[in-house]
Amino acid sequence: MGRFRLNWIPGTPGLIWLVIGGLCWLPVTVLGESALIFGAVFWVGWLTFLFMKAKQIPKKASVHIKRRTPARFLSGRSATIHLSIENHSSLPVLIHLHDEVPDRFELDKEFAPIQIGAHQTITVSYEIRPSQRGMQSFGKCVARLAAPGAWIWREFQWDIEETVKVYPDFKLIPEERLTAKMLLKDWHVKRPRKKRGEGHEFENLRPYVTGDDTRHVDWKASARRQKLIVRQLQVERGQQIAIMLDCGRLMSETISGATRLDHSMNAALMLGQVASKRGDNMSLVCFSNQIHAYMPSSKGRGVLHRMMETLYHVEASPVESDYWQVTAEAMHLLKRRSLIVFFTDVLDLSGSVGLANNLARATSRHLVLCVVMSEPGILKAARQMPNTQHEVYEKAAASQLLIKRHLALEKMRSKGILVLETTPEALTVNLIRRYIEIRMSNLQ
Repeated sequence: MGRFRLNWIPGTPGLIWLVIGGLCWLPVTVLGESALIFGAVFWVGWLTFLFMKAKQIPKKASVHIKRRTPARFLSGRSATIHLSIENHSSLPVLIHLHDEVPDRFELDKEFAPIQIGAHQTITVSYEIRPSQRGMQSFGKCVARLAAPGAWIWREFQWDIEETVKVYPDFKLIPEERLTAKMLLKDWHVKRPRKKRGEGHEFENLRPYVTGDDTRHVDWKASARRQKLIVRQLQVERGQQIAIMLDCGRLMSETISGATRLDHSMNAALMLGQVASKRGDNMSLVCFSNQIHAYMPSSKGRGVLHRMMETLYHVEASPVESDYWQVTAEAMHLLKRRSLIVFFTDVLDLSGSVGLANNLARATSRHLVLCVVMSEPGILKAARQMPNTQHEVYEKAAASQLLIKRHLALEKMRSKGILVLETTPEALTVNLIRRYIEIRMSNLQ
């Protein structure tokens, strides 16, 4: 049995006359029962009028509502939602909308009642801003319908639920600045020469000549052309870059308005865009006490999109990262020598033993760059000139934290691990600069 729902709601004019109708009974105290006739007449007329107004409200089947959402949402960035309202009835209608947006979306605008004529279609829009990445769900669209005058409303719901993806906020450095930085260094970069021989990267197809390795014969192409065709291979020209993103509890700390994980994602996306334009292969691993997401080695224009699809739902887990088992598993996925860009956080020497040992073990096969972010608040406290006893203790605590981190990072450097320590604001620029320096030096 369906649940009973009272969806008739008096409008403001109806409520005003309802109060007036209540006052009609006051003369009964003075005039006696003769005033009852006046009150009864008013109430009958008022209810009849409301009934006529209710009959002028179109049925739900006559009103269609559709929601149009953007193809992509970015966390922290405003997006426009469009609601299309079609009135297929022969009566004008007054409509008051309420769209059920996801809990993690910020909506500032409230809709005012809108009048739609008979057989008319209108579109209303509103701005919305998602505050967190991941899968988010829009709910129903609730609307109250009334005849012009808004004497009485009737509430309906339209089932237009949908699930959308909110991607990381890819905050690009102004394109001109980043391009200028790259162009200034481009003439320094040693472009690898094309080498022929026992490579693995496909270059082109050519006819078979005596002496060619029969393992390189492309039998499908040979069948189509009715002669032997071989695949011309070359030594790989691009580098292999593997981004390893720590998603443990240390990366959930909020600094400079975002978590360490979100800052790392923005920098990783920019690195992926720059590296893919230079012909490098990109792979991506997100882990804490287990591997949460993995993108196999890719190259070309679609790298950035695949990275965003891999990262949009990844969140920092409230667990300690397993630098022994899980990191070893992630390293095992890398078949070629790679530049490993490892985003994490380092507190002190004792807490980073597992991280340092595993990264040091990886340096036998790979070039490892460990990227950590410093807390601007701690840096400021350590550099300030104290004036009060409280500031003295604050400076001492901040300095001790910095010393512990410095010792841990120096220990990693002594094991052959490259280290990049920077503030969140300068993370992207410094990471791209270090990447270009590595390519300049032919370290890989």
